[in-house]
Amino acid sequence: MACLGCLGLANLEAWNARVARGPLPHGYTPANPHRPTMAHLSGVPVRPNSLRPPLAGLPASTRSRFSLGAPRQRRVTEATAAGAKHRRSCQTARAAPKEAAQPQRQPRGDDEDDRMGRKGRKGKSAAASMNEATLVRVNKVLEDFRASDAEVYTFEPDISKEERAAIHEMCRKMGMKSKSSGFGTQRRLSVYKNKRNQGLDMEEGPTHLGFSEESRHVLQDLFTHYPPDDADLNGDANRNSSDKAANIKWKTDSAFCKPAMSKHDITKKVEMFSTKINGSPQLRKIMEDRSKLPISSFKDVITSTLDDHQVVLISGETGCGKTTQVPQYILDHMWGKGESCKIICTQPRRISAISVCYPVAERISAERGEAVGDTVGYKIRLESKGGKNSSVMFCTNGVLLRVLIGRGTNTSKTRNPKSLDDAIMGISHIIVDEIHERDRFSDFMLTILRDLLPVYPHLRLVLMSATIDAVRFSQYFNGCSVIQVPGFTYPVKTYYLEDVLSILQSVGDNHLSTTTSDKKQRSVLTEDFKSSMDESINLALVNEEFDPLLELISAEQNPEIYNYQHSETGVTPLMVFAAKGQLGDVCMLLSFGVDCSAQDHDGKSALDWAQQEKQQEVYEVIMKHVECSSAKLTEDNELLNKYLATINPEHIDTMLIERLLGKICVDSDEGAILVFLPGWEDINQTREKLRASPFFRDSSRFLVLSLHSMIPSSEQKKVFKRPPAGVRKIILSTNIAETAVTIDDVVFVIDSGRMKEKSYDPYNNVSTLHASWVSKASARQREGRAGRCQAGVCYHLYSRFRAASLPDYQIPEIKRMPIEELCLQVKLLDSNCRIADFLKKTLDPPIPESVRNAITVLQDLGALTQDEQLTELGEKLGSLPVHPSTTKMLLFAILMNCLDPALTLACAADYRDPFLLPMAPDERKNATAGKVELASLYGGFSDQLAVVAAFDCWRRAKDRGQESQFCTKYFISSSIMQMLANMRKQLQSELYQRGFVPADTSACSLNSNDPGIMRAVLMAGAYPMVGRLLPPRKNVKKTIVETASGGKVRLHPHSCNFNLSFSKSSGNPLLVYDEVTRGDGGMHIKKCSVVGSCPLLLLASEMVVAPPDDDSDEEEDSSEDEAGKSTLAQHRKEIMSSPDNTVSVVVDRWLRFDASALDVAQFYCLRERLASSILFKVKHPQDVLPPALGASMYAIACILSYDGLPDMCPSNDLLQNPVEARRFSLGKRGYIPPGGYLRSFADRPHHAPHFQNLANHPGGDPAYTQPSRAPVGRFDQSQRSFRNSGPGSSKPRSFKRQRNTAL
Repeated sequence: MACLGCLGLANLEAWNARVARGPLPHGYTPANPHRPTMAHLSGVPVRPNSLRPPLAGLPASTRSRFSLGAPRQRRVTEATAAGAKHRRSCQTARAAPKEAAQPQRQPRGDDEDDRMGRKGRKGKSAAASMNEATLVRVNKVLEDFRASDAEVYTFEPDISKEERAAIHEMCRKMGMKSKSSGFGTQRRLSVYKNKRNQGLDMEEGPTHLGFSEESRHVLQDLFTHYPPDDADLNGDANRNSSDKAANIKWKTDSAFCKPAMSKHDITKKVEMFSTKINGSPQLRKIMEDRSKLPISSFKDVITSTLDDHQVVLISGETGCGKTTQVPQYILDHMWGKGESCKIICTQPRRISAISVCYPVAERISAERGEAVGDTVGYKIRLESKGGKNSSVMFCTNGVLLRVLIGRGTNTSKTRNPKSLDDAIMGISHIIVDEIHERDRFSDFMLTILRDLLPVYPHLRLVLMSATIDAVRFSQYFNGCSVIQVPGFTYPVKTYYLEDVLSILQSVGDNHLSTTTSDKKQRSVLTEDFKSSMDESINLALVNEEFDPLLELISAEQNPEIYNYQHSETGVTPLMVFAAKGQLGDVCMLLSFGVDCSAQDHDGKSALDWAQQEKQQEVYEVIMKHVECSSAKLTEDNELLNKYLATINPEHIDTMLIERLLGKICVDSDEGAILVFLPGWEDINQTREKLRASPFFRDSSRFLVLSLHSMIPSSEQKKVFKRPPAGVRKIILSTNIAETAVTIDDVVFVIDSGRMKEKSYDPYNNVSTLHASWVSKASARQREGRAGRCQAGVCYHLYSRFRAASLPDYQIPEIKRMPIEELCLQVKLLDSNCRIADFLKKTLDPPIPESVRNAITVLQDLGALTQDEQLTELGEKLGSLPVHPSTTKMLLFAILMNCLDPALTLACAADYRDPFLLPMAPDERKNATAGKVELASLYGGFSDQLAVVAAFDCWRRAKDRGQESQFCTKYFISSSIMQMLANMRKQLQSELYQRGFVPADTSACSLNSNDPGIMRAVLMAGAYPMVGRLLPPRKNVKKTIVETASGGKVRLHPHSCNFNLSFSKSSGNPLLVYDEVTRGDGGMHIKKCSVVGSCPLLLLASEMVVAPPDDDSDEEEDSSEDEAGKSTLAQHRKEIMSSPDNTVSVVVDRWLRFDASALDVAQFYCLRERLASSILFKVKHPQDVLPPALGASMYAIACILSYDGLPDMCPSNDLLQNPVEARRFSLGKRGYIPPGGYLRSFADRPHHAPHFQNLANHPGGDPAYTQPSRAPVGRFDQSQRSFRNSGPGSSKPRSFKRQRNTAL
């Protein structure tokens, strides 16, 4: 059903009037006329609503065609079987995953539009065929449809081929399927959220699976000493993991406890501070500067409001001083009353937490004449200073969130808030800063705090932000008090795309000659000033007393003043003067550039006021001014339309940027220019464009720099340095320069209006990385970059219409990112609360599909049962400050004695890649080769292991004093490496505090150089993100990966495996990856590693076994006579009972392997014992594994060492031989053997896997240290349990582990 706002029905009265005119089309519901819902018509086409009025604001030709018409709802049937061949291989129908679901086939006639869409993508974008207003409108329609619950939306039939092609292109980028059907005037275009299951490519045949001779000896010895029992084979050993996690008790962090200060101690502190000020000129100067900050005049208002209310919202412009001053105001106020306090100040978790919390704590400490850690401290994941004795603590949102969750109970009012171990009782104030950033942890934390406030009446909450929707946040906290703090900035002249085109068209005119002066400008619209303006307008309008109003306007020629609208009536000064015939005053305002189009609350403009009051002379003056402005506007619009018809507005026009830069440099003498671009590709293209320009290639006149998070820090630092006299600095930057940095000499800003935004598509279960339009808040921030230190100019390379259509704020992160961590934290906070119910209480609840996907992931990890109960494993997975799957990887790595690389992988995944992007093309090639060479230290073909190798070598290079040389050669950021080192220490400390590892973790990393075990650790952390490489095809150079959904994905050019080559004899190698990302160039995987089959079979959640020659096409649930069932069951029992018979193993319903029944049974036993070992470690982290489990873990480590590598990777022995390694690399793309320099940093050669059995390490059985070569066939006696455990039915034996188990 259509959104009523889109139908042109402006309000509810219009809706009621529309209902009165006659029956509505089927599918409309007036329950919520402002929310788009969809008709459910069971596949019946809907005739477009012929009674809809045209849409305001759109060209007449497009109004009726792009309204949200009633969509057609069709039943989307998921595939229940993948064909006879698939049934023969796995004997189960594979449900169509959401990423691959498609609607039923449409009627003929689709090819024409599809061809047109593809053609438009090759040349000029098909979107260019639409005017900008229509493009914005259609995009809004598609966004609303994607946010709704409907699966199908159908446009009206009267749209052109070009417009259909543009919609096809837009749908492709948004991850939706679009199809056209019908003929002639009845041709319709339908959009679907999901795609049909594309089917899995089973033509390549199964991969043969078997153990090496060494592994067989290990298994024989293991099962000789510890034969499998019924618990191993039936999964009984893990059934306890479904138990709820009982009595979760986390230690209270003393850093969040209130200082034990008496009144005497507080008085002494205050006197000491006063003495320092009197004796230090520097502190006195600091106090003077503090008193000049805009926030200083609100000190008493803030403290008095907090005395009377629990929640206060402070909306302060950037630079007003709220971050550093508000905590001090509260501290001084509490100490003035003789009361101790604990003020927790949180900051959003940005790229580097230490770069946020530490500088703020350091600055406040300096303002108080103290060192960090005394009165003011900070606590982040890497380090902390201060603690129980600090009255102010800075931390990230995540740190405080863990304190709130660590209470270990729910937030019901039945809780006793006076419990001694309650961390909240020790906190008096919580300040949440920068809430406008809307990261998921911030939104989640605000929901918890809102529930906590009634339970803890002593607690005070302060919300702060620069750009914020204050009304929404105030309403969320039951109408809390709002304090508006103005900031001061320098005036910024703003141009839009139509202005830029006009400027570039005019030859010889200096568009900067009338730029605003350098006079510092401060916002004057305080509450008192607004009251004065309201009173002055009333006096002028009623009593014709004009002097007060003229005095306010003349005092400062500020657009905020002369365009001010009365808070109740909306009347402006121009309307007053027009109504009263004050011609001179009207002309004065017109010369200021007053807005003549403004309307009061009755919809009347100044022109209407003059006409109403019969002020003919004033009317003619205003009309002439409006006509001149309209003529200029019409000319600019024509120029704009011609330009937009030739380019795609969603692409970066580097030629336009080059021309504009040239114009700025010609019309002005000095001032740095900051250019906002979406991403690295656009920065690089613009840079190359300027280098090729005869005007900008002169390095003695122009300094072109790049600012991106991944370029070397030495390059980043250059942007802050002022260039020599006569040299113009041009900075090409992403949105990192919006708020994170301030460049003093920037005078000009060019805003492309685009940004790279990472999001999540819950319907296709993929990440997205697209260049999207910025929000209005971001646009204001970009403007402000030109006016931070002096007056400036901002050029927005998008039209005024586009600017008006931008969203007010960025989409909250909780609605565009996976939320597994949040869902698990909900259960940790209150195990009895349904996850979806709790998340509905957030300010902007996540999409239900995202919640369902997150719960499924947690169930697959064993963190939740199928009825959404928290397991003991889930409690442990949520106890560490990393993603739950990363925690599980760490537990597996501890069992495999491979902890060191797991720590690196965990921290790198949570932080960033250490590899830099060099600027020069030759250096980029060398950087790529260096990354591939690093990966080859651990077998090659792995982006993740390249990071591990880089860290290991960096650590040794640093010890030898060769850090700089190593980082330069391999293009590695030493600062990122140092950050990873710190993060590793912190994570290791967390593991130690929870009893998982001893203080000395060297015994937990004895297998840290074994490539096979390392790739199994990778599998444990990445699962279920598993794909397989498709065999190379003729004339196709790029490597293609098939995912579990059946989708075909390409590898990103930055991946080590981008140029991967393998022969058909290698089969279809498996790989694990971090995520599938849908970008502007299609679907791709950026980080991946080639892995073997053995780790997958040990860690996969489902394994189905069936005879390979079973060609029965009957469905499992179909009815058949008992005799048939008995015969088929007997047939399967005979096949499975013979150890040498070959059976098929289908993992996760899509990867097929052939193996002997004996090997499959052994795998199954190892899987169960691995799950039991993880569960044992969760329950008893400090205890030694039982003998059978300890021996099994050693056997698994041996098997992974022998058989864990994929066939295409060199063996362990070959890796140690440089000559053989070089010979192995011949003819192989994607593998470079390590050279002598790199080998000098390599660790000791790899030996047989180790399994530490020291009593202080919870890891194994001292009696089982080395496998012996037991007689072959000893395992045969254990087959009795396997043969007799079957149900005796025709179904295949399923080794699927339930979601409430450990693995």
